[in-house]
Amino acid sequence: MRRMRFLLALLVLGVALFYTTPCARAQERSSAQTEEQGDPWIWWKIVNFAILVGVLGYLMRKPAAEFFKNRTEEIERGITEGEKAKREGEQRVAEVERRLAGLGAEIERLRANMRQEMAAEGERIRLETERHIHRIEEQATQEIESMLKAARRELKLYAADLAVKSAEEQLKGRVTRDVENTLVNSFVDQLRTRSMNN
Repeated sequence: MRRMRFLLALLVLGVALFYTTPCARAQERSSAQTEEQGDPWIWWKIVNFAILVGVLGYLMRKPAAEFFKNRTEEIERGITEGEKAKREGEQRVAEVERRLAGLGAEIERLRANMRQEMAAEGERIRLETERHIHRIEEQATQEIESMLKAARRELKLYAADLAVKSAEEQLKGRVTRDVENTLVNSFVDQLRTRSMNN
């Protein structure tokens, strides 16, 4: 249907041009003769132009209406999509601005959390260090006490050894042969008495 209208429009345009061309030639020939009288073909030109415009208008009425309708719909769709994109853009900008506004508070919150975590970690390290030092002190104290006990034992043994040696020396100087015999005899008598009693 559109193709037929298009062909018909071309045919009408061709016919109009065909008839307009001889009129233009005739006008040129007679223009020299009738310059003073006016243009005798003026009415033919006006009628021809009106027919051409009328036929073209009739033939192009529906395609032009459809074209303008489609173009209007496209423009309206474009405007709607543009408004939608504008709203979405404004929402995104508002969201970004909100996030940027909250960014300072978020950074401060993160800093506060980090300070708390660092303080807790410092306290944990301090307590762990104190426990470790306390264990080392206890071990050192036990080792020192054990060393002191061993030194005291050695000192007592050494003192006893010295006392025995000193007593031996003193006895050697005081005990004579007679006193020694008396002591041995007294010891032997005590042994006999005990063995008789048993």
